[in-house]
Amino acid sequence: MTGTPRPPWTAEQDKELQALIFSASRVETIAEALNRTPSAVRRRASMLRLPLRKITRRRSRFDPPGL
Repeated sequence: MTGTPRPPWTAEQDKELQALIFSASRVETIAEALNRTPSAVRRRASMLRLPLRKITRRRSRFDPPGL
């Protein structure tokens, strides 16, 4: 079973996402501002070809070395 379904992204949210990517330092911060999950933000940024690589992902102790 999946989480709570979210409404589709709007053009306004896409513009806000783009602005936040260039100003925010963490995906979690952007997700909170847009009321989305961090994975939804990453997925949408990827679909829109936004440079999310500039924002580093927090490493988990479970991530393999070299990530």
